[in-house]
Amino acid sequence: MNYRAKAVLVHSARAVYSLNWMDIAPALVYIKSYFSLTAIQLGALITSFYLGISTFQLVGGYLSSFIGDKKTSLIGLLFVGIFAITSGLSTNFTELLISRFFAGVSAALFFSPALSLLASIVPPDKYSFHIGVYNGAFNVGGGIGVIGWAILDIFIGYREGFILAGIITIVLFFILYMLFRDIANIKTERSDIKRSLKKVFSSKMIILLAFIGIGSMVTETIIGQFFVYYLESISFSTVFASSVSSVFLLIGFLGGVIGGYHYSRTPHKIGVFVAINVALGILLILIGFSFNYIEIIILAIVTGILAVYGMSVTYTIIRYLSRRDLVSLTLSFVNFVQLIIAAIIPIIFTYIYTIYNYKLSWSVMGILTLSFIPMIFLIKNQLKGIIGA
Repeated sequence: MNYRAKAVLVHSARAVYSLNWMDIAPALVYIKSYFSLTAIQLGALITSFYLGISTFQLVGGYLSSFIGDKKTSLIGLLFVGIFAITSGLSTNFTELLISRFFAGVSAALFFSPALSLLASIVPPDKYSFHIGVYNGAFNVGGGIGVIGWAILDIFIGYREGFILAGIITIVLFFILYMLFRDIANIKTERSDIKRSLKKVFSSKMIILLAFIGIGSMVTETIIGQFFVYYLESISFSTVFASSVSSVFLLIGFLGGVIGGYHYSRTPHKIGVFVAINVALGILLILIGFSFNYIEIIILAIVTGILAVYGMSVTYTIIRYLSRRDLVSLTLSFVNFVQLIIAAIIPIIFTYIYTIYNYKLSWSVMGILTLSFIPMIFLIKNQLKGIIGA
C-alpha cells in the first residue's frame, strides 16, 4: 500500500472521528425535549465533551510519547466509537453527560497522535498539504454528521444515530489496526520524556501561538455545535438550519486543501496567520447581525473556509517548531490550551443570549478572538527567524 492510500485512511479516520463530534448538533432539539433540559443545560452537555477533550489532551500527548503515536491514536479511535454507543444508550441526562465527557476524552487520544502518525506516512514536503486535508476531513465528517444525522434523527431517532456512528467508528478501527501494522510507532526515549515535557510546556512561543490562533477553535465550536439550534431559534426551518451548518463544515474541506497548498508556498506566513484570525473575529460579529438567507449562507461559506485554513496554519507552524518525536505532544499542548477556552465558550454563549440577546453573544465571540491577536508582536521576530516572513 503506497503512502497516499495510507494517508487517505488517516483522513477517513479523522472524518469519522469528527462525525462523532458533530452528530450531536441536530440531536440537541430532541435531547432538550426528551430530558426536559434548559438552554444552559444544553450548553453544559456540549461543554462536557470539550472538557473531556481539553483536559485529556496532555494525557494523549504523553501517551503518544510513552507508547507511540500509532498505538495512542488507534486506542482513541476505538473508545470514541464505544462512547458514541453509550451516548445512544443513555437513559437520563447524567448518563448522557458522562458518555459525552468520555467521548471527548477518547477524542483527545486520537487527534494529535494521528496527526503525528501522518508525519510517518507522507513525505516531508507534502506534510503541510496533508495537514490541510486532515483538517478538511474533519469538516467533511462534521458536515455529514450534521446534515446526515439530522435526517437519521428524524427517521430512526437520535439514540440510534449515536449508536450507528459508534459502530462505523469501531469497524474503521479494526481496518486501520490490520492495515497499519508496518507503519512506524514513533515515541520518545523514556529517559528523555521528563526533559521533553518541560521543554514543550515552558515554551512561551507555543503558548502564545495557541492563543493567537484561537479564532478557528472558537468558530468551529460555536458554529459547529450551536448554529443549527441558533438558526432554529430565530425562526429558520430545521432543514435550512441543518443544511447551512453542513455547508459551513463541508466547505471547510476546500479551506483545508487550498489553505494547506497555499501556505506551503506563500512567503508571507506570519501575515497570513494574523489576517485569517482577524477575519474570523469580524465574521463572528457579523453573524449576529445577519438575518436573511443569502447573508447567512455567504457567512457560513467564508467562515467555513477560513476556520479550517486557520487551523491548518496553526498546526503547520507548530510542526516547524517541534522535534519529530515531540510533534504529538506539542500539538496536544496547543489543543489543550485552545480547548480549555473552547470548553467554556458554549456556556458563555448560551448565558449571554439567555440573559441578553444573540447579537451580544456573537459579538463577544468575535471580540474574544480579536483580543488575542496583538500577542503576535511578542514573538514576531523569533517566529520570523524560524518560518520566514
